[in-house]
Amino acid sequence: MRPVASTFKPALRWNGLTQFYDLVMALTMQENRFRTLMLDPIRALTPRYVLDVGCGTGTQALLLHRLFPNANIFGLDGDEAVLELARQKHAVAGWPVTLEQGLSTALPYPDQTIDIVTCSLLLHHLSDADKKRSIREMFRVLTPGGSLALADWGKPTNGTMRVLFYGLQLFDGFDSTRANVQGLIPNMLYDNGFQQLDETGRVDTLFGTLRLYHALKPV
Repeated sequence: MRPVASTFKPALRWNGLTQFYDLVMALTMQENRFRTLMLDPIRALTPRYVLDVGCGTGTQALLLHRLFPNANIFGLDGDEAVLELARQKHAVAGWPVTLEQGLSTALPYPDQTIDIVTCSLLLHHLSDADKKRSIREMFRVLTPGGSLALADWGKPTNGTMRVLFYGLQLFDGFDSTRANVQGLIPNMLYDNGFQQLDETGRVDTLFGTLRLYHALKPV
């Protein structure tokens, strides 16, 4: 959930606000609902290796461990401060999740080694060029037939959601969010190799419309 390109802003723009990230998510994002919808398409799978790109405070990585207790779960983020919060959370839970610092544009994993990649609320922090690089990297590390489950801001469902999203664009920047509001993320997934792309849900929030996608790497 954190931006992890060559340059990035903290999730709430300023480092001092990072400690409030989980609270903001819980209060404004219908977090339980969107994460449930996001993970629904992959629940029946039996992966060996699962990677959460832009893992932030580690909430989704913990859910992935609960869903796949026999898999090796990795969480990657570019922000060391937010990873420290994730490590504290995981230490309390006592679950064996590997948390690593790294870039979404240059994932530190070999080709075709990850069975499932998840990515939530990362791409809107990135330039269009880094969005595409990150998608190519997720495609590269996936095994043939592997799954990508992705959640990010998308085309608003109505006028109210569009107005709310203006507020987020003022906060996060218009350049990095333009492709999201125009509904271009699916095109980027297709253009960078993914197939059988489905929109698996949408959630209207206080900041706009989240759209959830599931896509496959061809066998």
